[in-house]
Amino acid sequence: MIDKVGGVILKDKKILVQRKKNGKEECIIPGGKREGKETDFETLKRELYEELSLILIESDFLGGYDDIACFSKEPIYVQTYIVKTEGEIKCNNEIKEAIWIDKNYKKEGIKLGSILENYVIPSLIEKGLM
Repeated sequence: MIDKVGGVILKDKKILVQRKKNGKEECIIPGGKREGKETDFETLKRELYEELSLILIESDFLGGYDDIACFSKEPIYVQTYIVKTEGEIKCNNEIKEAIWIDKNYKKEGIKLGSILENYVIPSLIEKGLM
């Protein structure tokens, strides 16, 4: 089972998603796997900086979701947090691009990972955040 922590970054009813350099077209939320005994906050802080050069200021729990990972087809569990960050977005390491999408992303032909599409975005829409 893949165990990850994901950061939901919102602006103007849009969410920041990223596409990896792995040749796949699906977009996912920023974040990643814990290292050692990291807390969720420590993991998000490290991953947001490593992937997007963003500094994590605060996080509020959104939900924990189980599904099948879009890249490896393995079971995945993601703890998600709505986060506040500082800094300018700069894609680093395995990140190919970062884009802002709204709830009409399907009309633009954007494909998303299962956790993002099936759980995170519906939850944000239900809360009036998207």
